[in-house]
Amino acid sequence: EFWYARWNSWRNSKIKLRTLGIDPGIWKVGYGIVEKKGNCFSVISTGFIVPPKNLKYKDKFSHIAKEVEKILENANMDFVAIEEIYIAKNVQIALKIGQVIGIIEAIAMRHNIDFETIPPREVKKCLTGIGSADKGQVKFMVETITGYKNFKNVDESDAVAVAISSFYLKEENDLLYKWKDSWKKSN
Repeated sequence: EFWYARWNSWRNSKIKLRTLGIDPGIWKVGYGIVEKKGNCFSVISTGFIVPPKNLKYKDKFSHIAKEVEKILENANMDFVAIEEIYIAKNVQIALKIGQVIGIIEAIAMRHNIDFETIPPREVKKCLTGIGSADKGQVKFMVETITGYKNFKNVDESDAVAVAISSFYLKEENDLLYKWKDSWKKSN
């Protein structure tokens, strides 16, 4: 009871937290910057990074890295949330997306920003309650939660969904660990 009251006061506090959500890819990387203040979510910025098609993979990676670096330098970020690779039919593409994720994680580490990867089913479940929800359902919930409806494409709304789900998952984990700690102390 004590821990829940403390957690609830933190959750409802006016502390602003900013998360960069990333929907990784080789051809396009969607991103969304989400700020949470109390129980309110605001979309600060969305966009996507598209490396020129004629570049070799290492040059695409370099292009993506430079753009992510700019985003982190220009926004006061508290956290980076990256969507994990979904089932890929092409193993080579899956490996390349894994490299993109690694590059983004390295950039976050260089900026001393915590990060995590979140499975797509977990993102969908956090926002819709169903791990098998389609992109339209996820986008609808993102628009409902944030009031933001100016997404240019699904990569942006997916990135915002990843950011929002990271807040929910962090709150859930914090509550769980506080409960476990208080349970251990009482026994």
